[in-house]
Order: sequence, then C-alpha cells, then structure tokens
Amino acid sequence: MSTSPQGADAAEPTVQRLVEEHEKAVTAALRERNHLAAWLAALHPSVLAPAPEAGDGWHMLFLRAGGWQFTWPIPPADLLLFDHVKRVPAGDHRARHDGHTRKQQHLRIRTHTAVLCLPGHDTST
Repeated sequence: MSTSPQGADAAEPTVQRLVEEHEKAVTAALRERNHLAAWLAALHPSVLAPAPEAGDGWHMLFLRAGGWQFTWPIPPADLLLFDHVKRVPAGDHRARHDGHTRKQQHLRIRTHTAVLCLPGHDTST
C-alpha cells in the first residue's frame, strides 16, 4: 500500500469538499432549529443574553415553559430571527442557567409534549 505524498495531495480536495458539505448541513440544521426556537420564544417567556463563551457575537436563549427552563445557543447570523425577544445583559436573573444538561432538557421537552397531548387537549385545529 502506497502512502506517498501524492496520494494525500489527491485526497485533499475531496476531504475539503466533504468538510464544506458537512458544515453546510450543520448550519442548515441549526438554522431550522433556530426558526423553531424563535417560534417557541414568541409563545413563552424568554430572553436573550450574550454568551461570549459560545463564541464572538453568540447569545443564549433562555425560555420558560411548563415550569422548566430551556436554553439554546444562538449564533450571530440567526439573531434576526429573535428580534421579538427581549435582550438582557449576561447575569440578569432571567438569564441564569438552572444547571440542566442537554439530556435533561430533552427529557423536559418530551415530558412537556406528553402533558400537552393528554386527552382533552385538542391540537387538531
């Protein structure tokens, strides 16, 4: 098996193309999620606070629903989706993370969804 530099050079454009395709797919998926998060933020108490630890210009969405806190990092490119959400400074009492993990947040979402789907709660309008 040859491990010549020529073989590595020939593979580099393919690897670069795959990296770019992956980055586009991730960006598209995050954009879709952020559209949904913006919609949820219009329906529930929520605030945006700067999140410099996530990256330059990033914010954290803090949302309350069903008695629980939900959070999502929002990149600068998607902030326009959240023009309807109040901006608060980092450290504001409404923008303090309650310590939940991603796994706990996903469980909160599933639990809240189950409550909303209980008999008598018609969503078929």
